[in-house]
Amino acid sequence: MAVSSSTVSASVPPFLCCNTTKIPSFKVPHHTPLRLYNAKRTQIWVKRSCFKSPITAKVAQQSDLQYRKLGDSDLQISEITLGTMTFGEQNTEKEAHEMLSYAFEHGINALDTSEAYPIPMKKETSGRTDLYIASWLKSQPRDKVILATKVCGYSERSAHLRDNAKVLRVDAVNIRESVEKSLKRLNTDYIDLLQIHW
Repeated sequence: MAVSSSTVSASVPPFLCCNTTKIPSFKVPHHTPLRLYNAKRTQIWVKRSCFKSPITAKVAQQSDLQYRKLGDSDLQISEITLGTMTFGEQNTEKEAHEMLSYAFEHGINALDTSEAYPIPMKKETSGRTDLYIASWLKSQPRDKVILATKVCGYSERSAHLRDNAKVLRVDAVNIRESVEKSLKRLNTDYIDLLQIHW
């Protein structure tokens, strides 16, 4: 059975990326409206007769967000995790807080950061993502947030992340320094999930 379609082009909401970059045109089937909202949930754009159900930022209200056991821990983690690599580069602290709050209000309970963030990696912005997260965490119950971060793997370009290193390595010394600095930036005394950023 053939599915009729139309071409849609929309501007990315400014709070997502601080610009008015056009989303590339894409084909969508005719069904019900596609909607875009800003951070205050004000509808800013609508295309009639598009997807099977309205596409909005309210993902959790449109479908049941699923949770899974994280490894052999007792943590139940949402299948969707909020990535934060643009916080401090493309997104301001206020925008970061809006996105974090919105995600957690709608069922996401995990966020992912890294000592390498924001991207692109620059010495002058290094660690800013964690600082934005830390200021948001002050108003949140810490035990309700699954905090994942990453230790940078082998790199000659990221030596500025360590106090006395020409090359980053994945060894006990580097991991310890990375974790200690992450805990300080995030203003917390524990990390729920530590990963290697390779």
